[in-house]
Amino acid sequence: MYNYNPFQWLLIFYIYCILGWLFESAVVSIQQRHLVNRGFLRGPMLPIYGFGATIMLHVSLPLLGHPVAIYFAGLVTATAFEYLVGVLMETLFKVRYWDYSAHRFQFQGRICLDSSIAWGFLSLLLAYVLHKPVAQLITGLPRTLSIPFAAVVTVLFLYDVTLSAKAAFEFAAVLEELEKLRAEAEGLRVQLNLGVREAQDRLDEARAQLRAAHSELESGLRGRIQSARSAEDARREQLRQRLAAAETRLDEHIRQRRRHYAALLHANPSARSTKFPDVLHLLHDHRDEP
Repeated sequence: MYNYNPFQWLLIFYIYCILGWLFESAVVSIQQRHLVNRGFLRGPMLPIYGFGATIMLHVSLPLLGHPVAIYFAGLVTATAFEYLVGVLMETLFKVRYWDYSAHRFQFQGRICLDSSIAWGFLSLLLAYVLHKPVAQLITGLPRTLSIPFAAVVTVLFLYDVTLSAKAAFEFAAVLEELEKLRAEAEGLRVQLNLGVREAQDRLDEARAQLRAAHSELESGLRGRIQSARSAEDARREQLRQRLAAAETRLDEHIRQRRRHYAALLHANPSARSTKFPDVLHLLHDHRDEP
């Protein structure tokens, strides 16, 4: 049943990529209440399901007839694979494309107990139910058809992976760029707020000196107060202008990038970034704007 040639294994991988995409897209579409093309790729495939199913099938080879062993072997193997893929993708692309942080008994938001338990049951479902019709389909294809078909799908798959990886790397660079703009705007806002408080302190000090001064010094101190007020007003106005310009640049960049990466954001509504959480949150907030 599991004695396949390399081209058949490729087709098995692609079938489970598609089945995983159908499952995830259906679940997320129901949750989001609109159609979602789920996943990292542009096409209807989720490679993590293809790799996961292929790995679990290999784990199941010596364990058929031992469902408890298949359950725990699938649970451990799939959980480890999910964790490693999560670490690798976040390291490369600076974004966590799934996040279990809100779940109980989770680890680093990458794996959780609920998911691991589900992987175990999915291993049983795969070994005893799902794979039988897939095996019949694959073994029923003549070699003259399976080889060229697997080759064509592989070319399309690699092309999609290349484009999607390029877009994900660009997206990571965009997050870094937006973070710099956001930090600049936040710094100007802090300077403006501090300037207001410092100016008020200086004015209060000058007024106190004025009240304690002799009458012949009053005109000079009044001039100092007025001069300090004018200088601080000019400084605040300059900061306000710089802050408005920085916020305008940030908003414009967010709108441009959001339009360019709308599909990626829609496909991964739960995506998180530990390095750039604020700007990714801003992009998610803008994703439904016209």
